[in-house]
Amino acid sequence: MNDILQKLLRLKAPIKIAITAGLVLTIVGVYGGLFYLDIQDQIKGARARQQQLRTEKDSYLKRQREYQAYRTELTQLQQEQRELLKALPKKAEIPTFLSNIQEQAELAGLEIVSLTIDAENPLELYIRIPIRIEVRGTYHAVTKFFKNLSELPRIVNVENLALAIEKSESGGSPRLRASFVAATFRYREQSPGGGT
Repeated sequence: MNDILQKLLRLKAPIKIAITAGLVLTIVGVYGGLFYLDIQDQIKGARARQQQLRTEKDSYLKRQREYQAYRTELTQLQQEQRELLKALPKKAEIPTFLSNIQEQAELAGLEIVSLTIDAENPLELYIRIPIRIEVRGTYHAVTKFFKNLSELPRIVNVENLALAIEKSESGGSPRLRASFVAATFRYREQSPGGGT
């Protein structure tokens, strides 16, 4: 090794500089190459992971949007169901219905003469509940009563309407006597076996 050093020391300065620069460049090149290749592998791995995470994020965002859309649709369907159940409830709720009829008659200025609940009539999808009603009042009070009935949230059909003039004993204006069937309905729940 000493011989090599002695030969190198005897060389001229430009050659010494060239050899030293070549050695330094070789060392830097080998170190840089190894270091750079390792970094390049890490960069490629990081880019692949980044792409994978972007894909996962896009998938999660898409599923989140779908979930929100389904949730909004479910909320709307539940609201519609609540509205439908007001019009066609699952239970007869006759006391509430009768209370609504009496309230509408009072608001219209009618006197309820009679009110009779007939037997329920089961049909395919719903059950019909007929209520025979007889009221007394002026023409305008009767029409207002029917208008008020039509605005109830529950479905009400007025059937078999019969109007008769009732003369006043005191000689005042004649009054009408209206008899009709107010049919309301309730939802008929089907059991798994097909019965009610």
